[in-house]
Amino acid sequence: MTPAYTPEFIAPSDAPFERGPQLRWFDAMDDPRLNVTAELLAPDFVTAAKARGLPPFAVLFHAISGASLDVDAFRWRLTDQGEPFRINALLPSYTVQNTQGHVNFSYVPFTEDLDAFVKAYHADKREAETATGMRTNVKAAPECGQLYCTGLPFLRFTSIEHPRSGGGALAATPNIAAGQWRREGAGQLSFPLSVQTHHGLVDGVHVAAYFSAVRDRLARFVGD
Repeated sequence: MTPAYTPEFIAPSDAPFERGPQLRWFDAMDDPRLNVTAELLAPDFVTAAKARGLPPFAVLFHAISGASLDVDAFRWRLTDQGEPFRINALLPSYTVQNTQGHVNFSYVPFTEDLDAFVKAYHADKREAETATGMRTNVKAAPECGQLYCTGLPFLRFTSIEHPRSGGGALAATPNIAAGQWRREGAGQLSFPLSVQTHHGLVDGVHVAAYFSAVRDRLARFVGD
């Protein structure tokens, strides 16, 4: 069954795409992706989530998703014809183990309302866990972007590379991976965070801004 999708629209922007030369240069390469992994030090959102009865990963997934809207470079995608467009809604997905122990995908429409997001997270997670076929047929609306997320709470990785299929639209969808967290003194924890996305759209400076945006969202959650 394809999950229902109701986008939460974000204020559109008339900002023109200004990276034409960079897009043409990197998109002509066999693999145009930029891949960065680093340790993120953040406030202890795990303790705060458990105190509110929320799954810590759902809170992190919400921050990872929302942060991609906070950094404008992460809002750009490519059509199947290679034309850039700026998204104004987001349909993130993440990996789930089904009842057979195999990978499947869960899709949760992004909303800034964390409680509504977590409710949708629980509902679609149950469906993904019991599905026998791969849930890869979800199509986002044209004005919406997808975001691919992977959670590896059992592994503190130092690098990761996702399956790839050349350039174009697929390469323009960011892949985000988060690994096992550990406590780093009072009120802090760290975890590996990885970004893989099209270098024609995103540079290292934008990845650094994205890491900061994830940390800021987690800090706001802990401070609420």
